Amino acid sequence: MFVTTGVLFVLARTGSPALAGATAAASSVAGALAGPLLGALLDAAPRKRVLIVGDQLASVAALGAMLVLAGHAPGWTLPLCAVLLGITRPFSVGGFFSALNEIAGAELLDDASRIESVSLNLSFILGPAAGGIVAGAAGVTVAVEVQLALTLLAAALIAVNPAFEATSDERPDSARHALSQGLRALGAQRMLRAPGLASMLAAFGWGLMNVGFPLYAVHYLHAGAHINGYMWAAVAGGSIAGTFALAGPPARSRIALSYMTLGLSALLWPLVHVAALGVGLIFLTGFLEGPAYSGTVALRQRYAPPSVRAQVVTTLGGATMICVAAGAALAGVIGAALPAIIGFVAVNLLAALVAWRV
Repeated sequence: MFVTTGVLFVLARTGSPALAGATAAASSVAGALAGPLLGALLDAAPRKRVLIVGDQLASVAALGAMLVLAGHAPGWTLPLCAVLLGITRPFSVGGFFSALNEIAGAELLDDASRIESVSLNLSFILGPAAGGIVAGAAGVTVAVEVQLALTLLAAALIAVNPAFEATSDERPDSARHALSQGLRALGAQRMLRAPGLASMLAAFGWGLMNVGFPLYAVHYLHAGAHINGYMWAAVAGGSIAGTFALAGPPARSRIALSYMTLGLSALLWPLVHVAALGVGLIFLTGFLEGPAYSGTVALRQRYAPPSVRAQVVTTLGGATMICVAAGAALAGVIGAALPAIIGFVAVNLLAALVAWRV
């Protein structure tokens, strides 16, 4: 929800687009940079649930501080609150990921991984949509308050659920050991390295479209820039459909084919000039991404060493978030839809090559 509510809230309270952007970036970058270390701490921790609940409560504190400070305190306090909001997020991401393997077991892991990829895609649809709906109906302050309440509810549900303590019998001696073991596994294990590097390239491509979609909407579809929200919903919805319609055993070849076809599909986008058709083609691109997204999740579950699953996923997740930010920054500098689309095609073709050959 913070993708929508955080930006709208800071804009409403301060009137500063620059401060709103800095606040949104701070929440993402903080967690990305902290990911490798916090994932290692999680792997070494005897009680993972405490750290996951702690992350949720840190988010509650950050949102509460923003409600109090925005518009009444110096602007720099808001990005600082956003750092608190995002910096411990790897505890939740790594905790959910590492528990899934132990709960599902080897026979159900591929199916569980597909469902997990769907839940992640749904969050990209429902979170921003819910934030926008509440902000429009009741105001941005209420939207942040609703996010705070939902986060507090999540903390309570995690606290009472022993599933989040599910862990491998293997556990590293220390966070330092987990950090070195996880990084070593990423370098040595091809089934982690190749899809991981490919997903970073693909994330850079989607980062380009953070700016590219609004520009595409205006200059090609002759629609308002706001329909980029529908475009992102189409990407996530298409990916969910493709995950099941194109289901198969996770393999680097399937991931490579997925990246290649989704990249080439973007060449169709500039050929249409009607909003509904443009969004439909973007849905097709998301559909073709389904095997790459779910397959990457499944391979990480299967090949990450059991003792450092959290460290592996938070390291890869952090790098992916940095790539998204870099893509968005580059697209902002370019400021045109067609170069962003061409870049999107190129990096996905490169991702296909990396997934297949590296």
